[in-house]
Amino acid sequence: MTVGTTEDPTISRITIVAPGDEMVLEQIVKQLNKLIDVIKVQEIDMDNAVSREIALIKVNSTASNRSSIIEIANIFRSNIIDINEKSMIIEATGDSKKISAIIEMLRPFGIIELIRTGLTALNRGSKSI
Repeated sequence: MTVGTTEDPTISRITIVAPGDEMVLEQIVKQLNKLIDVIKVQEIDMDNAVSREIALIKVNSTASNRSSIIEIANIFRSNIIDINEKSMIIEATGDSKKISAIIEMLRPFGIIELIRTGLTALNRGSKSI
């Protein structure tokens, strides 16, 4: 689940990713529509959407392994957003498999802290909520 502001500052968008068959998803939609503050519930067809997850990964780094960590970040098209003599923070964006893969590649260096958002998504094209 992710929550964020929208183009309208009075409205927040909540994205919930839930597994289940059509009946389970229909029940989730019905329950969400019962909530007073919910304006609209929309199911997203993930085959016709753009979705991303973000992770911030703080990893141990030394002068001897720093270039290897930077190389891994570059392979995954991630950004180094903080660096000091003992650690680096990497920002990774992508689908869940990509985020899991970079985490596993960085694990041998020693992950100090890790935070992942949930999946967030928008429909492709001009259609909007």
